[in-house]
Amino acid sequence: MRLTACPVGLISNPASGHNRDQFERIRSRIEGQRGIHHRITHSPADIAPALRELAALDVGVLAINGGDGTVSAILGELLESAVFPRPPLIALLPGGTANMNAGDIGVRGSLKKAVTRFCQWSAGERDTTGRVQQRTLMRVLTDSDPTPRYCMFLGGGAVIHGTEYAHREIHSRGLRDDFSLALGTLRTVWGVLRDDPAFNRHVEITLTLDDGEPVRYDTLILAVSTLQRLSFGMRPFWGREPGAVRLTLMEQGCTRFARTFFSIVRGRPNRNAVPASGYRSHNADRIGLAMTGKINLDGELVDVAAAAQISASAPLEFLRL
Repeated sequence: MRLTACPVGLISNPASGHNRDQFERIRSRIEGQRGIHHRITHSPADIAPALRELAALDVGVLAINGGDGTVSAILGELLESAVFPRPPLIALLPGGTANMNAGDIGVRGSLKKAVTRFCQWSAGERDTTGRVQQRTLMRVLTDSDPTPRYCMFLGGGAVIHGTEYAHREIHSRGLRDDFSLALGTLRTVWGVLRDDPAFNRHVEITLTLDDGEPVRYDTLILAVSTLQRLSFGMRPFWGREPGAVRLTLMEQGCTRFARTFFSIVRGRPNRNAVPASGYRSHNADRIGLAMTGKINLDGELVDVAAAAQISASAPLEFLRL
């Protein structure tokens, strides 16, 4: 399939991770490319007008140059507003700090290489054969905020402490992408193994899957996503049920933690990765979390007073280059 006739839109967040020190060069490359309508956002309030302008131009491909939070904010507004009669094909450029979403379903390479690859594709025949993948987003409602939030990754338990450590000790030193997330994950695992209270603070979560009965867990790690591949190649989901949202939960006191954890993140859960040992993985379209504490939504920490509801969005199509 080729998309040679449709206009191409691109939204950039110059404050996102890699864009902070590369944006002027990236901007020159994009704006030197005929046929790409470039819009720059400086705050969340700029997203809706940018989408309306691009929808009025009838763009059939929408690229996003920003981090995971920027991607989810733009796609959430696109889904909530239905400003496009038909959603455009989405291309994710790795302009942020972690770029987990782009790593799974975006344009490969460094930001500079990804922008060059996307511009070359836009200027050519725009062949999409074998390059389109479908994903949903998660629509998250918390009791403390009536505004829906969108994300492609949600974490809880020790994930929160690892995120706080990464913000404080890793990202502040300029480390980004998979390497920074790998360091944060390894530090979290080490903290759990040493029973370090900074990393081993578990949380009580009552979990409801679709129309099932609520079940309470003393939760060490919670990971929920609609992605196939997380940062540095992690594939920690092995549930067999139908459902667009994938969930893995590790309970406090789960046995043989280190060996089982690394088998899970490699996508090859060992024989110990079973409920009797404290390891669970499920798929669902709706998930309820009754809890008090923080959750990680694509890198942003959000407070939950008592409950959060997660549901799968309508699917979108992404360009993988």
